[in-house]
Amino acid sequence: MSAAITCKNCNRPFEGNYCSNCGQSAHEGRIDLPYLLHDIPHSVFHIDRGFFYTVIALFTRPGKMLSNYLAGRRVNYFKPFAYVLLMSTIGALLVKLLTAGLAAAYAKYNPGQVMPLREGFFNHYFSAFIFLMIPLASAATYLFFIRSRYNYWEHVVINTYIAAQLNVMQVLIYIIAYLTVLIKHQFSAAGFEVLVSVFMTGFLYLYGASFGFLMKENRNMLQLVVIITLMNCSLSILYIIGFRLTGIMNPW
Repeated sequence: MSAAITCKNCNRPFEGNYCSNCGQSAHEGRIDLPYLLHDIPHSVFHIDRGFFYTVIALFTRPGKMLSNYLAGRRVNYFKPFAYVLLMSTIGALLVKLLTAGLAAAYAKYNPGQVMPLREGFFNHYFSAFIFLMIPLASAATYLFFIRSRYNYWEHVVINTYIAAQLNVMQVLIYIIAYLTVLIKHQFSAAGFEVLVSVFMTGFLYLYGASFGFLMKENRNMLQLVVIITLMNCSLSILYIIGFRLTGIMNPW
């Protein structure tokens, strides 16, 4: 049996690798080169199992990831509200930089021409809009699956993760637009319609894959497909109306 250790953070005695009272590691010592050599890769690994692990999981297996989180298996995942705030901030910053790069690249290859980029299209208001849509989207998904075991607040968590991932998709379509200008030296208004289609495809995938996995119990496949199809149509209309009213998708 190992000897008791006094926690350097809360002064409580404990056994094992972590303090049972505050969670402090038993191996905290003086900060020196070996400490830093150990701490840096450990910190990177921890982020990999939290932030980056969550980003990848929500694209590759969103339903399974959300099911794990709602069931209490949460140690590997970034917390939902911290995740959406971080992704909204990063997304807004990257979109601003990509927009400037997109306009500069277009001007370089098309002197004297103005790129057909409207200020309202997926601009810096997008992240705030998506965040504000979480309660409405949660109400919609909850009503479609009101007889499921998940309550409204669990639907809020689901929609919070999806909202964060929509910010990732926003960045991805701007990268596609930027690469298009670099390769083709052109970008027409029709190109925006293609990007909108890409975004909506990802949108429908996230909702369909997430709720298809979460709600597959006690429902036959045909019933589930019909409900998810109706839910996705309703959510699409809800978001498109919001996009039009706020001017986020002016090209439509």
